[in-house]
Amino acid sequence: MIARSLVALSVLIATPAMASVSSGVQKWRAGDWAGAVADWVQPAARGDVDALFNLGQAYRLGRGVQQNQDVALDYYRRAAAKGHLAATANLGITLYQDGRKTEALQHLRDAADKGDLRAGYVLGVATFTGDGAPRNPTLGYAYVLRSRDGGLEAASAQAARMATLLTANERARGEAAAAALAAGEPVPVELVGGQARPAPATTAPAPAAPPPVNDASEATAAASAAENTRTPAPEGWKVQLGAYTSDQAARTAWATLVANSGDLLKGQKPLYQSGGRLVRLQVGPLAGREEARQLCQKLSASGRPCFVTQN
Repeated sequence: MIARSLVALSVLIATPAMASVSSGVQKWRAGDWAGAVADWVQPAARGDVDALFNLGQAYRLGRGVQQNQDVALDYYRRAAAKGHLAATANLGITLYQDGRKTEALQHLRDAADKGDLRAGYVLGVATFTGDGAPRNPTLGYAYVLRSRDGGLEAASAQAARMATLLTANERARGEAAAAALAAGEPVPVELVGGQARPAPATTAPAPAAPPPVNDASEATAAASAAENTRTPAPEGWKVQLGAYTSDQAARTAWATLVANSGDLLKGQKPLYQSGGRLVRLQVGPLAGREEARQLCQKLSASGRPCFVTQN
Protein backbone atom coordinates (compact mmCIF):
# COMPACT_ATOMS: atom_id res chain seq x y z
CA MET A 1 0.00 0.00 0.00
CA ILE A 2 1.42 3.36 -1.01
CA ALA A 3 2.11 5.72 1.89
CA ARG A 4 -0.12 8.77 2.07
CA SER A 5 2.13 11.05 4.05
CA LEU A 6 5.82 10.77 4.88
CA VAL A 7 8.04 12.35 7.50
CA ALA A 8 11.43 13.88 6.58
CA LEU A 9 11.59 17.19 4.73
CA SER A 10 14.09 15.93 2.17
CA VAL A 11 12.06 12.84 1.19
CA LEU A 12 8.50 13.71 2.11
CA ILE A 13 6.01 12.74 -0.61
CA ALA A 14 2.32 12.14 -0.01
CA THR A 15 -0.25 10.11 -1.88
CA PRO A 16 -4.02 10.36 -2.00
CA ALA A 17 -6.31 7.84 -3.62
CA MET A 18 -6.25 9.66 -6.97
CA ALA A 19 -4.51 7.35 -9.44
CA SER A 20 -2.40 9.99 -11.20
CA VAL A 21 -0.95 11.20 -7.92
CA SER A 22 -0.34 7.62 -6.79
CA SER A 23 1.44 6.81 -10.04
CA GLY A 24 3.51 9.95 -9.55
CA VAL A 25 4.67 8.68 -6.16
CA GLN A 26 5.64 5.36 -7.69
CA LYS A 27 7.64 7.15 -10.39
CA TRP A 28 9.29 9.35 -7.76
CA ARG A 29 10.39 6.31 -5.80
CA ALA A 30 11.80 4.80 -8.98
CA GLY A 31 13.82 7.95 -9.67
CA ASP A 32 11.61 9.19 -12.52
CA TRP A 33 11.22 12.63 -11.01
CA ALA A 34 10.13 14.38 -14.19
CA GLY A 35 7.45 11.75 -14.73
CA ALA A 36 6.26 12.17 -11.15
CA VAL A 37 5.99 15.94 -11.53
CA ALA A 38 4.02 15.51 -14.76
CA ASP A 39 1.53 13.30 -12.94
CA TRP A 40 1.03 15.86 -10.16
CA VAL A 41 0.55 19.05 -12.21
CA GLN A 42 -3.12 18.57 -13.13
CA PRO A 43 -4.30 17.36 -9.70
CA ALA A 44 -2.48 20.30 -8.13
CA ALA A 45 -4.22 22.69 -10.50
CA ARG A 46 -7.52 21.22 -9.27
CA GLY A 47 -6.43 21.88 -5.70
CA ASP A 48 -5.47 18.35 -4.65
CA VAL A 49 -3.69 18.91 -1.34
CA ASP A 50 -1.20 16.03 -1.69
CA ALA A 51 -0.27 16.98 -5.25
CA LEU A 52 0.35 20.55 -4.10
CA PHE A 53 2.57 19.29 -1.31
CA ASN A 54 4.47 16.87 -3.56
CA LEU A 55 5.19 19.60 -6.09
CA GLY A 56 6.51 21.70 -3.22
CA GLN A 57 8.91 18.89 -2.45
CA ALA A 58 9.99 18.60 -6.07
CA TYR A 59 10.78 22.32 -6.32
CA ARG A 60 12.45 22.31 -2.90
CA LEU A 61 14.82 19.55 -3.95
CA GLY A 62 15.15 20.43 -7.65
CA ARG A 63 14.06 17.00 -8.82
CA GLY A 64 12.17 16.86 -12.10
CA VAL A 65 12.08 20.66 -12.17
CA GLN A 66 14.51 23.53 -11.80
CA GLN A 67 15.12 24.04 -8.08
CA ASN A 68 13.17 27.07 -6.91
CA GLN A 69 12.56 27.62 -3.22
CA ASP A 70 10.06 30.43 -3.76
CA VAL A 71 7.89 28.15 -5.87
CA ALA A 72 8.29 25.38 -3.30
CA LEU A 73 7.13 27.71 -0.53
CA ASP A 74 4.13 28.75 -2.60
CA TYR A 75 3.07 25.11 -2.98
CA TYR A 76 3.64 24.48 0.72
CA ARG A 77 1.49 27.51 1.59
CA ARG A 78 -1.34 26.37 -0.66
CA ALA A 79 -1.28 22.87 0.84
CA ALA A 80 -0.97 24.24 4.37
CA ALA A 81 -3.98 26.51 3.80
CA LYS A 82 -5.99 23.34 3.12
CA GLY A 83 -4.84 21.81 6.39
CA HIS A 84 -1.96 19.61 5.20
CA LEU A 85 0.04 19.08 8.38
CA ALA A 86 3.37 18.08 6.84
CA ALA A 87 3.19 21.04 4.44
CA THR A 88 2.61 23.36 7.39
CA ALA A 89 5.63 21.92 9.19
CA ASN A 90 7.86 22.04 6.10
CA LEU A 91 6.78 25.61 5.44
CA GLY A 92 7.76 26.66 8.95
CA ILE A 93 11.04 24.75 8.96
CA THR A 94 12.11 26.06 5.55
CA LEU A 95 11.22 29.66 6.39
CA TYR A 96 13.05 29.42 9.69
CA GLN A 97 16.14 28.00 8.05
CA ASP A 98 16.08 30.91 5.61
CA GLY A 99 15.98 33.42 8.45
CA ARG A 100 12.34 34.44 7.92
CA LYS A 101 11.64 33.64 11.53
CA THR A 102 8.59 35.78 12.28
CA GLU A 103 6.60 34.11 9.51
CA ALA A 104 8.16 30.72 10.27
CA LEU A 105 7.10 30.67 13.92
CA GLN A 106 3.44 31.06 13.02
CA HIS A 107 3.54 27.86 10.95
CA LEU A 108 5.81 26.01 13.36
CA ARG A 109 3.39 26.66 16.22
CA ASP A 110 0.42 25.64 14.10
CA ALA A 111 2.07 22.36 13.09
CA ALA A 112 3.47 21.67 16.55
CA ASP A 113 0.10 22.24 18.20
CA LYS A 114 -1.42 19.72 15.77
CA GLY A 115 1.18 17.14 16.69
CA ASP A 116 4.00 17.45 14.16
CA LEU A 117 7.10 16.35 16.06
CA ARG A 118 9.65 17.99 13.74
CA ALA A 119 7.94 21.39 14.01
CA GLY A 120 7.75 21.01 17.78
CA TYR A 121 11.44 20.18 17.93
CA VAL A 122 12.53 23.26 15.96
CA LEU A 123 10.06 25.47 17.82
CA GLY A 124 11.36 24.13 21.13
CA VAL A 125 14.99 24.89 20.33
CA ALA A 126 14.09 28.38 19.07
CA THR A 127 12.04 29.09 22.20
CA PHE A 128 14.67 27.67 24.55
CA THR A 129 17.44 29.83 23.08
CA GLY A 130 15.35 32.88 22.19
CA ASP A 131 16.50 32.69 18.57
CA GLY A 132 13.62 34.32 16.71
CA ALA A 133 11.08 33.56 19.43
CA PRO A 134 10.55 35.06 22.89
CA ARG A 135 13.05 33.26 25.10
CA ASN A 136 11.33 30.82 27.43
CA PRO A 137 13.59 27.88 28.38
CA THR A 138 10.87 26.02 30.27
CA LEU A 139 8.40 26.15 27.39
CA GLY A 140 11.13 25.34 24.86
CA TYR A 141 12.11 22.33 26.96
CA ALA A 142 8.45 21.28 27.05
CA TYR A 143 8.16 21.30 23.25
CA VAL A 144 11.32 19.23 22.86
CA LEU A 145 10.14 16.79 25.53
CA ARG A 146 6.86 16.40 23.70
CA SER A 147 8.73 15.59 20.47
CA ARG A 148 10.95 13.14 22.32
CA ASP A 149 8.02 11.40 23.97
CA GLY A 150 6.23 11.27 20.62
CA GLY A 151 9.09 9.23 19.17
CA LEU A 152 11.40 11.76 17.49
CA GLU A 153 14.74 10.27 18.42
CA ALA A 154 16.70 13.46 17.68
CA ALA A 155 14.85 15.17 20.50
CA SER A 156 16.29 12.83 23.13
CA ALA A 157 19.82 14.23 22.92
CA GLN A 158 18.54 17.80 22.74
CA ALA A 159 16.28 17.32 25.78
CA ALA A 160 19.17 15.83 27.74
CA ARG A 161 21.38 18.81 26.92
CA MET A 162 18.63 21.28 27.83
CA ALA A 163 18.06 19.50 31.14
CA THR A 164 21.63 20.24 32.20
CA LEU A 165 20.94 23.97 31.77
CA LEU A 166 17.75 24.03 33.85
CA THR A 167 17.11 23.86 37.56
CA ALA A 168 15.23 20.92 39.04
CA ASN A 169 12.16 23.13 39.42
CA GLU A 170 12.35 24.29 35.80
CA ARG A 171 12.68 20.70 34.59
CA ALA A 172 9.64 19.66 36.62
CA ARG A 173 7.59 22.55 35.23
CA GLY A 174 8.74 21.73 31.72
CA GLU A 175 7.64 18.12 32.13
CA ALA A 176 4.21 19.26 33.33
CA ALA A 177 3.93 21.68 30.42
CA ALA A 178 4.89 18.91 27.97
CA ALA A 179 2.11 16.74 29.37
CA ALA A 180 -0.36 19.59 28.87
CA LEU A 181 0.80 20.11 25.28
CA ALA A 182 0.47 16.40 24.54
CA ALA A 183 -3.07 16.41 25.94
CA GLY A 184 -4.06 19.47 23.90
CA GLU A 185 -4.66 21.49 27.03
CA PRO A 186 -3.66 25.10 27.81
CA VAL A 187 -0.26 25.36 29.46
CA PRO A 188 -0.78 27.18 32.79
CA VAL A 189 1.14 30.41 33.08
CA GLU A 190 2.63 29.30 36.39
CA LEU A 191 4.41 26.46 34.60
CA VAL A 192 6.23 28.50 31.97
CA GLY A 193 6.01 32.14 33.02
CA GLY A 194 4.96 35.00 30.77
CA GLN A 195 1.77 34.27 28.89
CA ALA A 196 0.02 30.93 29.15
CA ARG A 197 0.27 28.78 26.03
CA PRO A 198 -3.27 28.32 24.65
CA ALA A 199 -4.68 24.95 23.76
CA PRO A 200 -4.34 23.91 20.11
CA ALA A 201 -7.21 24.82 17.81
CA THR A 202 -10.07 22.39 17.96
CA THR A 203 -9.57 20.67 14.65
CA ALA A 204 -9.60 17.00 13.85
CA PRO A 205 -6.16 15.49 14.41
CA ALA A 206 -4.19 14.68 11.31
CA PRO A 207 -3.92 10.97 10.53
CA ALA A 208 -0.77 9.32 11.77
CA ALA A 209 1.90 9.16 9.10
CA PRO A 210 2.69 5.67 7.80
CA PRO A 211 6.33 4.58 7.42
CA PRO A 212 8.24 6.84 4.99
CA VAL A 213 10.00 5.74 1.83
CA ASN A 214 13.34 6.46 3.47
CA ASP A 215 12.87 6.58 7.22
CA ALA A 216 14.86 9.59 8.38
CA SER A 217 14.13 9.24 12.08
CA GLU A 218 17.18 7.08 12.76
CA ALA A 219 19.38 9.30 10.63
CA THR A 220 18.06 12.40 12.35
CA ALA A 221 18.82 10.93 15.75
CA ALA A 222 22.34 10.00 14.70
CA ALA A 223 22.88 13.45 13.22
CA SER A 224 22.13 15.23 16.46
CA ALA A 225 23.13 12.62 19.01
CA ALA A 226 26.18 14.54 20.22
CA GLU A 227 27.34 18.13 20.43
CA ASN A 228 31.07 18.51 20.37
CA THR A 229 33.16 21.10 22.12
CA ARG A 230 34.06 24.11 20.06
CA THR A 231 37.78 24.27 20.85
CA PRO A 232 40.26 22.99 20.04
CA ALA A 233 39.09 22.13 16.55
CA PRO A 234 39.67 18.46 15.67
CA GLU A 235 42.00 18.02 12.74
CA GLY A 236 40.77 16.70 9.41
CA TRP A 237 38.40 17.44 6.55
CA LYS A 238 35.06 19.01 7.41
CA VAL A 239 31.96 20.39 5.74
CA GLN A 240 31.03 23.92 6.79
CA LEU A 241 27.30 24.64 6.86
CA GLY A 242 27.32 28.27 7.90
CA ALA A 243 28.68 30.98 10.20
CA TYR A 244 26.55 32.63 12.85
CA THR A 245 26.78 35.57 15.21
CA SER A 246 26.24 33.48 18.35
CA ASP A 247 26.53 29.97 19.68
CA GLN A 248 22.77 29.89 20.19
CA ALA A 249 22.12 30.80 16.56
CA ALA A 250 24.51 28.09 15.36
CA ARG A 251 22.83 25.45 17.53
CA THR A 252 19.38 26.49 16.35
CA ALA A 253 20.60 26.29 12.76
CA TRP A 254 21.79 22.75 13.42
CA ALA A 255 18.39 21.81 14.85
CA THR A 256 16.62 23.10 11.75
CA LEU A 257 19.10 21.37 9.47
CA VAL A 258 18.59 18.07 11.28
CA ALA A 259 14.84 18.43 10.88
CA ASN A 260 15.34 19.33 7.23
CA SER A 261 18.12 17.06 5.98
CA GLY A 262 18.77 14.55 8.76
CA ASP A 263 18.78 11.64 6.31
CA LEU A 264 21.93 13.06 4.70
CA LEU A 265 23.75 13.49 8.00
CA LYS A 266 23.63 10.01 9.47
CA GLY A 267 26.60 9.47 11.77
CA GLN A 268 27.80 13.09 11.57
CA LYS A 269 28.44 15.28 14.61
CA PRO A 270 28.09 19.06 14.74
CA LEU A 271 31.14 21.18 15.49
CA TYR A 272 30.80 24.74 16.78
CA GLN A 273 34.05 26.58 16.10
CA SER A 274 34.49 30.07 17.51
CA GLY A 275 36.54 32.47 15.43
CA GLY A 276 36.47 36.24 15.67
CA ARG A 277 32.87 37.37 16.02
CA LEU A 278 31.37 34.30 14.36
CA VAL A 279 30.63 30.70 15.30
CA ARG A 280 31.16 28.31 12.40
CA LEU A 281 28.84 25.31 12.15
CA GLN A 282 30.63 22.31 10.68
CA VAL A 283 30.35 18.53 10.58
CA GLY A 284 33.32 16.21 10.78
CA PRO A 285 36.10 15.40 10.83
CA LEU A 286 35.60 13.11 7.83
CA ALA A 287 37.85 10.35 6.54
CA GLY A 288 39.21 12.43 3.69
CA ARG A 289 38.64 15.20 1.21
CA GLU A 290 36.60 13.02 -1.15
CA GLU A 291 34.17 11.95 1.58
CA ALA A 292 33.73 15.60 2.58
CA ARG A 293 33.22 16.61 -1.04
CA GLN A 294 30.55 13.95 -1.60
CA LEU A 295 28.66 14.93 1.54
CA CYS A 296 28.72 18.61 0.59
CA GLN A 297 27.58 17.73 -2.92
CA LYS A 298 24.55 15.85 -1.54
CA LEU A 299 23.69 18.67 0.83
CA SER A 300 23.97 21.24 -1.95
CA ALA A 301 21.69 19.14 -4.15
CA SER A 302 19.09 19.16 -1.38
CA GLY A 303 19.23 22.96 -1.21
CA ARG A 304 21.72 23.40 1.64
CA PRO A 305 24.78 25.51 0.71
CA CYS A 306 28.08 24.30 2.13
CA PHE A 307 31.79 24.04 1.39
CA VAL A 308 34.66 21.70 2.22
CA THR A 309 37.39 22.87 4.56
CA GLN A 310 40.40 21.49 6.37
CA ASN A 311 41.32 23.16 9.65
